[in-house]
Amino acid sequence: MARRWVSVVVTAGVAAVLAGAAVFTVERAGCPDPGSYVLVPGGAQLIGGCLNSADLPVAPPPVPQSPPPATRPLGD
Repeated sequence: MARRWVSVVVTAGVAAVLAGAAVFTVERAGCPDPGSYVLVPGGAQLIGGCLNSADLPVAPPPVPQSPPPATRPLGD
């Protein structure tokens, strides 16, 4: 019975530490303008905020794929 409570207390303690770390991280982020999302044709766009598009990694261009080799039916 005591073993069950130990795991509950440890789990609650870990959750409290992680929650405290999350609050600390958010407080230290230092962004006075969180921005807002605006619906635009094709999706949503972030207006304002501390995120700059230059800070984001650029996805590599798609690699063109060659068509699969032509096949012919068996028995020909």
